[in-house]
Amino acid sequence: MLLRKVFYKMALLTIEREKEMLFLLKVEVKQMPQMPVKDFLGYVIKEWEYFSRYQRRGKIVAGGKLSGRRGAAAIIDAESNEEVEEIVATLPLFPFFTEIEITPLVPMEKALQDTRRIHSLMK
Repeated sequence: MLLRKVFYKMALLTIEREKEMLFLLKVEVKQMPQMPVKDFLGYVIKEWEYFSRYQRRGKIVAGGKLSGRRGAAAIIDAESNEEVEEIVATLPLFPFFTEIEITPLVPMEKALQDTRRIHSLMK
């Protein structure tokens, strides 16, 4: 019974969380496209310009290149999964991504608050 209450509370906390959502985006291009490298690098430049624009607008909280790989990661502040998918689909390198990973995140402060609440229910 106590466990059921804990899971019910966790479900309510998940609903609260959906008001503000952070997502971890990771993208990679593992196969070089069939085009001259200079042309591909033009797309990469446009990609970083997009990332910079989204960061100035507050949509990208942090991000950067995956060291030693052809890829990038970013933390995106969005209102929904659909908004994240829209952002990803408009990126210049979207047609060339061989891997796209989008993971919802819970802000650290909220995770701590939720864990404290659950912990208090178990006493």
